[in-house]
Amino acid sequence: MRSAGGGRGVSRSAPKPVAGGRRSGLHEKKPWSFDRLSPLDASNLRVEKHGLPMNIAALAILQGTPLVDPAGQFALETARETIERRLHLTPRLRQVLFVPRLGLGPPLWIDDPRFDLREHVRVQAISAPGDEASLVRECARLNEPPFDRSRPLWEMWFLTGLADGAIALLIRVHHVVADGLAALAMFGAFFDPQPRAESPQAQPWIPRSKPGSPALLADNMLRRVAAVGGGFTRLAHPRSLPRRLAVRSRQLRQVLREGRAPRVSFNQPVGKHHRMMLVRADLERVKTAAHAHGAKVNDVVLAAVAGGARALLASRGELTPGLVLKASVAASIRALSTANAPGNLVGILLVPVPVGEPDPIRRLEQIARATAERKQIPPYQPSARIAQRWMVRTMSHQRLVNLGASNLPGPPVPLYFAGAKILQLFQAGVIQGNVTLTVGVLSYAGQLNFDIVGDVEAVPDLAVFAEGVTEELKTLTQATPEKR
Repeated sequence: MRSAGGGRGVSRSAPKPVAGGRRSGLHEKKPWSFDRLSPLDASNLRVEKHGLPMNIAALAILQGTPLVDPAGQFALETARETIERRLHLTPRLRQVLFVPRLGLGPPLWIDDPRFDLREHVRVQAISAPGDEASLVRECARLNEPPFDRSRPLWEMWFLTGLADGAIALLIRVHHVVADGLAALAMFGAFFDPQPRAESPQAQPWIPRSKPGSPALLADNMLRRVAAVGGGFTRLAHPRSLPRRLAVRSRQLRQVLREGRAPRVSFNQPVGKHHRMMLVRADLERVKTAAHAHGAKVNDVVLAAVAGGARALLASRGELTPGLVLKASVAASIRALSTANAPGNLVGILLVPVPVGEPDPIRRLEQIARATAERKQIPPYQPSARIAQRWMVRTMSHQRLVNLGASNLPGPPVPLYFAGAKILQLFQAGVIQGNVTLTVGVLSYAGQLNFDIVGDVEAVPDLAVFAEGVTEELKTLTQATPEKR
């Protein structure tokens, strides 16, 4: 799942999703601490005040036969039972956001006493002829509406009617719940590495009552005391301050060196309607192409994005020699201790995308050099609330970024849901502000799958971009140093 805002960036050594049993747990908290939103999580709520739903999604294509009943209908109750048996492994999915009154601290997660799985796991038939275009059109439609914040912020839609008999599964979740890696871990609890894995027994669940004002006030005061204590601790260890300032200084200098992103026609305020397209590649062939040119898989991904953008701009008469776009690349900052924790632990890298370079191999080599340089500095994550509020308010007219990209490491082996094999797996991110085009990439069982999301009005020619991505991947995976 992408966060076009959330997700993984440059390294493919990030934690793998949970499958079939391990708890994708919450942060370890002190006994007095409630599960509050971090400032970064809260910023994903503020974006919606500007009319931009912050929904990330995953799309799975499953074998259809194990999921239909003797009458040939989708076995919805069996699917719900499979999910219900494992809900205790992902406690966040039974929780809602509670916003206390002023003075009682940030929003927090509480158990939903009215939780009803039927409101979150549903079935929908796609329109004829049941081809891929019909599928992605329905996925885009289902993922457009904002979530009802009075309920847990996730849904699973089983989509029937595909012409080949497969069943699609669209999982969508609000970005405040999780970034891409955390979402993979949370929903991975419903999948198995074997087709006939034994499901655990459903655990009794009694929702905890909402905390009262005195408890919230005490918790908020303790949080503030802890923050002050942390400040004194940092003052008591002054050697760490220069290091932190040096990192921030390097990040700022890097942003200033990048300069403004060029003006292109697809950078305009995002509208309410989106479109999706899928592109597929062979992971081993991409790895071979990357290694042949001293690059990484992520570099090939960004080169493919460059190929798509080059084709799009050429078709619009906007391609000029030497043109360099700026891509916002999601980069995980998760440590092993927070590998499966919900919420958002993600930064961004600004990477130049040399669409004006006509040679695909040189584009890849330039991108590889740029990402290697930027990996020397930690991904940028605005930590101050003021900075985050400023970013939210300026998103619709910013000039730092042209497009977004996220690349997540998915399961290396096939997974199963209720005995049905997952044939393909994709992640879809959000488009926001004036970034109307984003590419979410997910590796899965030898595949490297691209989900391209574009604004309907700003990028009506999304198919041109997708074709450019496809051609770039074809060129790079077929080229070798000897052929040049």
